[in-house]
Amino acid sequence: MKNKIAVSGATGFIASYLIPFLEKKGFETIPLLRSDFEDEKLLTEKLKKCNGVINLAGEPIVKRWSESYKKRLYSSRVETTLKIVGVFNKLNYFPEFLISASAVGIYGDGVVCGENCDNFRNDFLGKLCVNWENAAFKLKDRTRVCVLRIGVVLGKNGGIIKKISPIFKLGLGGRLGSGKQGFSWVHIGDLCNMVDFLIENKNLSGIFNAVSPNPLTNKEFTEAMAKVLKRPAIFPVPAFALKLLFKEGAILLLEGQKAVPERFLSAGFDFSYPEIHSALRQVFYG
Repeated sequence: MKNKIAVSGATGFIASYLIPFLEKKGFETIPLLRSDFEDEKLLTEKLKKCNGVINLAGEPIVKRWSESYKKRLYSSRVETTLKIVGVFNKLNYFPEFLISASAVGIYGDGVVCGENCDNFRNDFLGKLCVNWENAAFKLKDRTRVCVLRIGVVLGKNGGIIKKISPIFKLGLGGRLGSGKQGFSWVHIGDLCNMVDFLIENKNLSGIFNAVSPNPLTNKEFTEAMAKVLKRPAIFPVPAFALKLLFKEGAILLLEGQKAVPERFLSAGFDFSYPEIHSALRQVFYG
C-alpha cells in the first residue's frame, strides 16, 4: 500500500511543487485545507488516514503587518500546528513522521548560523518561529519530528520571484535598503528533495536549515538577478519606503539572515542548485 501523506498549506506555493513531486515518487497525498482546520471532525478524518504529515500552513508573511494581521500570522502557523498535534493526541494514533515548516527568520542578522546557532531574534518574527517550532515538537516523544527552517524559496510562478521579476525585467530592480542584510535562499527543487530526503532517512529528526550552502547579501542577490535577466539593477529601494509600505513587516526585507544547512550537508544531501546563478537560470529559463 502506498504511504499516505497529509499536507497542510496545500494550496500554497511550496505545496504546488511538493505535492506533484511526492505523487511522482509514489506517495498518495491528502491535502489539508483551511476549512479542515475549522472542523475538527473533518481534520480528524483526514489525519487518521495518513502515515505522515507535512505541515506548511501559514498566511503569506511578506505583507503589511497590522496588529490584526500579526494575529493571523500566529494563528495560521502556531494554532494550526497545535490542532494537528491535538487531533493525534485524541486519536492516540501517531504518524511515522511530522515534517513541519519554520523559517530562517528565527535567526538574527550579522552571524552565519548553522542549526546549533542560538542567535535568535527577540521580536515578533523570532518569537513566532520559536512558538511554531515548539508546537511541532510537542509530538517528538510520539513520532519523528523534523522542523525545516526555510529560507527564501526560488521557483517559477510564486514566492519572491513572482513579486519582483516584473520589476527587474523592466530594468527597475535594485537592492533593498543598505543591501548588506543576509539573504538565505533555496531552490524549490532542492527544497522538495530535502523533504524526500527526510522522509527516506528515518534516523534524522530535529532542526534543519532548508537553505542553499551559499547564503548571500541582498545586494549580491540583486546583482545576480540583474545578470541572469541581462537587465540593470540601479534603483535601490530606500528603507523608509519599505517601512511605509509594510510597517513592522519591513524587517523581512531590511533585515536578513545568513543560514547554512550544516545538518543536510553532514547527512550527505546533494544540492542540485547550490549556487545562485544556476538556480536563477533554471527558474527563468528552465
